[in-house]
Amino acid sequence: MKSKPSHPLKSFFKIFLIVLVLVLAGLLYAVYVFLPERIAEGIAAKAKTRLAIHWTPREDGFAYQDVQFSTADGVSLSGWWIAPPKRRQPLGTVVLSHGVFHNREQVLSRAEFLVRAGYQVLLFDHRGEGLSGESPVSGGVLEAGDYLAAVNYLKANHPLVKPLAFLGFSLGAISAIRAAPLCPELDAVIADSPLSNVRAYVARRGLSGRLADLPGFFDRCLSDYDRLTGLTLKASDLDLVPIVRHLEDKPILYITGEADDLARSPEVRALFNETTSHHRSLVYIPAAGHEQTYSAYPQIYEQAVKSFLTDVRNHFPEPSEEDLLKNIKKSPVTPQPTPGVMDKLKALIPHGK
Repeated sequence: MKSKPSHPLKSFFKIFLIVLVLVLAGLLYAVYVFLPERIAEGIAAKAKTRLAIHWTPREDGFAYQDVQFSTADGVSLSGWWIAPPKRRQPLGTVVLSHGVFHNREQVLSRAEFLVRAGYQVLLFDHRGEGLSGESPVSGGVLEAGDYLAAVNYLKANHPLVKPLAFLGFSLGAISAIRAAPLCPELDAVIADSPLSNVRAYVARRGLSGRLADLPGFFDRCLSDYDRLTGLTLKASDLDLVPIVRHLEDKPILYITGEADDLARSPEVRALFNETTSHHRSLVYIPAAGHEQTYSAYPQIYEQAVKSFLTDVRNHFPEPSEEDLLKNIKKSPVTPQPTPGVMDKLKALIPHGK
């Protein structure tokens, strides 16, 4: 008895289903195996490529000392100590650090304006960067210990003139915020362009784009990165929100560029909103990208930082009625982008508690 010949349409659907399953399996492999491995390998490889330091404070007319100190986990850190002229009593001490895959030279101009303003400054290369010792990038988890090591170095080698402030840019800002609750000597934090979660870096500077929002994708990237570096990071370890919810006694100034495509202004604002500090401020720098918060409008940046540090030194005195009236006239209730040049020059918008 002859078997009934299969219908051509049935054969087509079978082939179509097989092909569809294979395509989906290939996509899943690419999204959850191949791409996370490439992202992890790319970050690990980039972290091993050091940027050389080409410019020192001496080129700008500042006397300085090369310094070295070690973290609690044994990583050697390298930095510069810059103090005002000896005839001038420092107004305070600022510990300063840079963004990921950079070195102290990135924030040298910030250090120099602080010294001109009367502060003594220690700026350093984070672990794994510049002239500091080997260590994998950890999104601020290990780097927070670099700030604590800097404070220990200062206490042992220099007069720790108060107030003591941490000023970090990007990864440095994340690290400074993380270190703040662990440092009893600290009086204030200045967080320039912090990312509330490192997931944003993977999405905006890696290969993933919107894939970073897929369930489990970021966890897979972290798992592969941990395998390559020996770390044990989890996504929850890299979230800054739980940290800023415990900053009650640490005044903090957030700085964000309105055109920042990495640490975006609405996300920095959301981090500000979650911050429980009794004294918090948020300053928008008009039209500034991620690495332009200082260079775009240095006068705005310097005035914001110096005013904040003055308030820290004076323990945040209550404003007079005259000052309150001035602020009401100058500041809109809600921060808005400022397209005009004159508007940009007026666009320092502080928000305080």
